[in-house]
Amino acid sequence: MSEAPSTLPAHTLHICVTCRPKGAPPEAVRDGRLLYEAVATLHADWPGRAQVALNGVECMSGCDRACTVALSGPGKPSYLFCDKTPTAETAAAALDLAAQYAASETGVLMRGDRPGPFRSGILAKIPPAVL
Repeated sequence: MSEAPSTLPAHTLHICVTCRPKGAPPEAVRDGRLLYEAVATLHADWPGRAQVALNGVECMSGCDRACTVALSGPGKPSYLFCDKTPTAETAAAALDLAAQYAASETGVLMRGDRPGPFRSGILAKIPPAVL
């Protein structure tokens, strides 16, 4: 008896939707929400959708360094990036980064190989779970 293949993507691009820069008025639309929506628009027609899910997260505790973006996948290190701006360039780069991550057997994203907006602002590289 064989199992049906999973229809869920193995990797996830997480974007905090509550992030806002220091000093931003609490009632303003959050920069994190703007970035998430820009990525979601691109993700809707993105060829990598089958490999990478998009997840809007209420808080990833990067409040002092908004916007916060993360990548996770089975058997791979997770990455946490911060200090991102909600621009079309950052949104496209987030999907480029996610594609690199999904295509990598190890999940290691070397700084010089990452898209420009993600060559800086890394807050953490978390080792994969030990099973």
